[in-house]
Amino acid sequence: MIRELDHRGAGLRGIVAAMHRRGLPFALSLLVLSIAGCPSDDGQADEVGDTGSETSDTNSTSESETDTGSLADPNLLEVPGGTFDMGCADSDGNCDGDNQPVHSVTVSPYWIEATEVTAIAYQECFDAGGCSEPNSGGSCSWGNPIANQHPINCVTWQQASDYCTWKGRRLPSEAEWEFAARSTSGRAYPWGSAVASCEFAHMFQMTTEQSTYGCDTNDTAPVGSYPGGASPVGALDMAGNVEEWVADWYSDTWYGESPASDPSGPAEGTLRSVRGGDWYDASPFNLRTMKRARSNPDVGAPERGFRCAADQNP
Repeated sequence: MIRELDHRGAGLRGIVAAMHRRGLPFALSLLVLSIAGCPSDDGQADEVGDTGSETSDTNSTSESETDTGSLADPNLLEVPGGTFDMGCADSDGNCDGDNQPVHSVTVSPYWIEATEVTAIAYQECFDAGGCSEPNSGGSCSWGNPIANQHPINCVTWQQASDYCTWKGRRLPSEAEWEFAARSTSGRAYPWGSAVASCEFAHMFQMTTEQSTYGCDTNDTAPVGSYPGGASPVGALDMAGNVEEWVADWYSDTWYGESPASDPSGPAEGTLRSVRGGDWYDASPFNLRTMKRARSNPDVGAPERGFRCAADQNP
């Protein structure tokens, strides 16, 4: 919980400013700080986007200095690790063969970014020589001055991995991604059990007269635009906006072969795993926490971006 403002005001302003320089809009900076410091006390049920779980307030240390004296990154959320059921249960309905069987997985503690990496943040990596130039034009955010706070998209798997390496981080494994999205509660969506809609996620929607993309914007949205869709650990846009590259190679039989602790995916493959659904997805089921997708790692697409994970903060 944030301490008395007369003692911490200057520090909080510094954190907000630092977050803004990393590519987070001011309003989202305040949101992430509130998620990081104040556990929910409203007692709302899963059906209306409950974010109160055993992991919802575990990132309270993100405002403090580290042992080295460096300021911790407030956009990194602490995930204490734990054991959960990974995959789609028969009771969930509409399961695919590649997200079954449900299997118990234990993940070690780690950190995950609260938001998808923005175009302006990727620009910093490009300017520093750590990242190559992604595709542009159309619905790609790269080179679009009004999309600086939108997720960087149209990036290949290698470009996503290179950015995370430049930040001293890495792409999350599939297991880490899913645990951050659903925790131990087994929730169908990051926010709970309420079916995906534009109340919670930036997604395809049906109206009485037409179909619309990206909640009637026909584009991606600035990261963190849907605070009601936060996951149990406070991660935003884990359903919708852009689907996200993860570290693992993809295999449709992996869930029957996966080790029980800290699985990192098959040793090799031709496709990379993708998680989270996107603003093009025509079915709410594709935005569920257990849904898997895959793509050619050399293809950057408007519906695909990423976020990083880390083993420590900073």
